[in-house]
Amino acid sequence: MTPKEIRAYAAGYRSALRKARRELAEMVRRWDDEIAELDDRMRLEHEQTIKDIGDKLVELIVEMQGMRNEFYRLKAVEAAIDVERDPNTLLN
Repeated sequence: MTPKEIRAYAAGYRSALRKARRELAEMVRRWDDEIAELDDRMRLEHEQTIKDIGDKLVELIVEMQGMRNEFYRLKAVEAAIDVERDPNTLLN
């Protein structure tokens, strides 16, 4: 190789290296943006899931309280029926 060819090769190599570094930096920036977007989306979905679970728990608690109240009401009705059938049950 002549000195002129060596300089041309070196200049081309440095140019290709700069281009590759720019492309790599752009790729890293795009990936960082995509990861940040995915992270935000996952965080929002996680918060929504937590809210949904909380809402379901509230519904379940309300339903269980209703069942408890109905149980105590039926228990009181049974006790009243027992007293009507046998007034002496109050003494026991």
